[in-house]
Amino acid sequence: MLKVRGDVRRRMREAALELFHEKGYDRTTAAEIAAHAGVTERTFFRHFPDKREVLFNEAELGVRLDTAIVEAPPKLGPLEVVVWAFQSLAPMFEENLRFAEPAQAVISQTPALQERQLAKTALITQAIAKALLRREIDPALTGLVATTGMAITAHGLQTWVQDPSLPLVEHLDNAFRALQGALSH
Repeated sequence: MLKVRGDVRRRMREAALELFHEKGYDRTTAAEIAAHAGVTERTFFRHFPDKREVLFNEAELGVRLDTAIVEAPPKLGPLEVVVWAFQSLAPMFEENLRFAEPAQAVISQTPALQERQLAKTALITQAIAKALLRREIDPALTGLVATTGMAITAHGLQTWVQDPSLPLVEHLDNAFRALQGALSH
């Protein structure tokens, strides 16, 4: 059953990206996305609260990050925990790679979506900070660690999209090591 749900979501994302590319984001409706994906408009709204959410998935990411941070090995330092958590979610990102570039193209052309992307980043950063608190990380550090972890991840994701020949885990590790190197100089 979950496979079917994932397939429907994938089809709607693909349909949305095709329509956004052909018609533009603002001229595409949720009903058109649903029809293009072969589902009803009601089905669309069961999966996404609105058409912009086809491009964003922070709710699932937040839940998965929370779990990964809480379950990270106890020997890791706070920033290592965040990097480890994102690395553990690499399969989710890898599965969505084919959506990343087209979605980013739509976002970069639409100011309202750029604003939404900033809000998404803030929500994920807050979720990371809350999860770090549950690991009993010093509350004065959780915001800094969460923000730095997001920056490392953004850099790792960017370099991975540019060069997917290396696994995402390696790009994230390289970004973390680059930061460590910058701090030691």
